[in-house]
Amino acid sequence: MNSLSAILSAYRHCGIDRSIFLATVVQTQGSTYRKTGARMLIAGSGEIAGMVSGGCLEQDILCHVQ
Repeated sequence: MNSLSAILSAYRHCGIDRSIFLATVVQTQGSTYRKTGARMLIAGSGEIAGMVSGGCLEQDILCHVQ
């Protein structure tokens, strides 16, 4: 399953009364693990689908949305 499919599947399983955040890489500079357009869906419960980095930024993003 690719990243977009995983994000769409996670979105479908989220209840309508839950907070949902979509983090998207809009610009990169230099060498990066993921490129512009990479997405990560974060449900209010802390569930994550997709990645925007090699694993180093996901926890930081979670801290900003909770």
